[in-house]
Amino acid sequence: MDPLRVQTAQNVDLAFATAGLGYRILAWIIDYIIIIAYIYFAVQIMQQLDFWGNGSTTAFIVMLLPVILYHLLWEVFFEGRSPGKMVVKIRVARLDGAQPTLGQYLLRWLLRWVDVTFSSGMVAIISVAVTKSAQRLGDVAAGTTVVRIQRRVKLSEVHYRQLAADYIPSFPEAERLSDADIRTLRAVLVKLRMEKKSRATQNLARRAKTAVENRMGIEPARIPPEAFIRLIVDDYTAAHDRYDG
Repeated sequence: MDPLRVQTAQNVDLAFATAGLGYRILAWIIDYIIIIAYIYFAVQIMQQLDFWGNGSTTAFIVMLLPVILYHLLWEVFFEGRSPGKMVVKIRVARLDGAQPTLGQYLLRWLLRWVDVTFSSGMVAIISVAVTKSAQRLGDVAAGTTVVRIQRRVKLSEVHYRQLAADYIPSFPEAERLSDADIRTLRAVLVKLRMEKKSRATQNLARRAKTAVENRMGIEPARIPPEAFIRLIVDDYTAAHDRYDG
């Protein structure tokens, strides 16, 4: 499955691995088991309380409304994750990698009736299999997809490093970069930390190196991409800490 690529303002794309059919089907099975268990226990409790005789409308609401709204409510309030998605570590995301809006969650939920419910999942399976970003029809309409969740990154992997007082920049031109440029480079470093052996991640680092060299107007440096990016972040930090101090 091709990764979902997010183009940044600095023309460096960050890759999110889209969730394949296996992940999504497993998440659906887990959610389905939870829904069936809820219905079973709800029926047992209502029978014990003789709830059915107190009004069919109320019984209908208690029984079916949580089932109908199950995916919508979980995804809205738990950052695109239902219990099944939490277990297999996937989530709903916009095509730009950000969290979907309420309208996007609502649209993909409405089309779930076509994708999954009325077609027994066949429409969703075909759509996920043939679309580039592994999207069912609801995702295509909402501009979303489902991506795999990578391991959480420690703060020490994201924060700027503490530099020595006598630190000498290797590339003074880094001072001219913007905060947005450095945020992008830090995102690339985090991805390298998580997926260093990935060919796609190594290609991303090389493209980031080239983009920064072009932005700074320097000749290609004979330094590995990861080491170069770390140097640029350190050089930028040193320059701006000096001004701030």
